[in-house]
Amino acid sequence: MGLETHRRRISAQKRSSILGAARKNFLTNGYSGAGMAEIARDADVSTATLYKHFSSKEALFTAVVKESAQGAGDYSGVHDPKDSAREALHKLCRAYLALQFEEDGNALMRIVIAEVPGAPGLANEMYEILGNRRNASLRAQIDTLIEQGKLRPHDSAFSVRICAGMLKEVFVWSALFDASVTLPPDTDEKIHAIIDAWLKLYGAETAA
Repeated sequence: MGLETHRRRISAQKRSSILGAARKNFLTNGYSGAGMAEIARDADVSTATLYKHFSSKEALFTAVVKESAQGAGDYSGVHDPKDSAREALHKLCRAYLALQFEEDGNALMRIVIAEVPGAPGLANEMYEILGNRRNASLRAQIDTLIEQGKLRPHDSAFSVRICAGMLKEVFVWSALFDASVTLPPDTDEKIHAIIDAWLKLYGAETAA
């Protein structure tokens, strides 16, 4: 292993450690309560090393959000080409809710909402990551289903927002105001009810 490769590996390890410590600190103490010195200590790096990787607390928080959304917010490969429209939509809805409830999406959104008055840039970045980019990934999947003839041609950007809005109304909003809220036992039943309503608008059989 060359010296430069070794340095890059060590740097990547330190960055990963910082992100892990920051995520825990932000979720425990909120954005305002999180301290860069404490994060550096928990990551077992110097404060100088932390600032070498992340220029500010806002930049660090944004990186935490991006890391959380990177996998769970990418919907490519979530469904199989052989899936029916309903099967594909169910998998997409489940993936959407997994980001909110299993990947700390709800908790991160609560932190940002609390900071909006003093950090509008942070809120804008969060909306771009968990709003626009996420919807763009979902739209790509809906466009694929349209190309396969499983959905009728329509404005997929708008239809994604309708589906996401129903998911938020049924599952997410209450969790933003109460951290103890989890997905209910009848989650799949409710998802299918949402899909029923959505397919009445965009299902292939409605084209006629």
